[in-house]
Amino acid sequence: MATIRKNKASVNPMTSQQSRHIYFLLNRLGLTKEVGDEMCPQWTNGRALKLSELQFIDAMGIIKYLNGLLQNPRELKNRDTEDMDKKRKGLIKAVFRWYELQGKIVDMKYVIGTICKAGNVASINDLTKIDLQRLYAEFCRKQKAAQEMNKESSVTFSNN
Repeated sequence: MATIRKNKASVNPMTSQQSRHIYFLLNRLGLTKEVGDEMCPQWTNGRALKLSELQFIDAMGIIKYLNGLLQNPRELKNRDTEDMDKKRKGLIKAVFRWYELQGKIVDMKYVIGTICKAGNVASINDLTKIDLQRLYAEFCRKQKAAQEMNKESSVTFSNN
């Protein structure tokens, strides 16, 4: 009985010239191959998991996108800054909610101090994206714990 072997060859793979151009653009932007591999599924809507699997048309789209970033680097910086601002605001909101569940009234300075102490940094702007995600998850967990504690304290038992 013969086995059927899947053909892994791409229908229309990117050319070596496209590959070189993509790596050149990544290098000019200060990005590594690993970053390109991580972004590849997002750029191709999941059609390719890493740069070496790109199709010709996807490679053309990525080259166009990277060229645009080189010509307008503010777009990349603004997008990253906006994302970090959203994460900081979300973390601040989570910490405020945590204090609210504890019945404490605090101001913004106190909340930022709490975040800086939890993240072991001098300023909230020194937190990395991963730190912001980690702290946000931690304070959401603390919120759930505080809600459970409030539920238990509000339940009254009667001996009827």
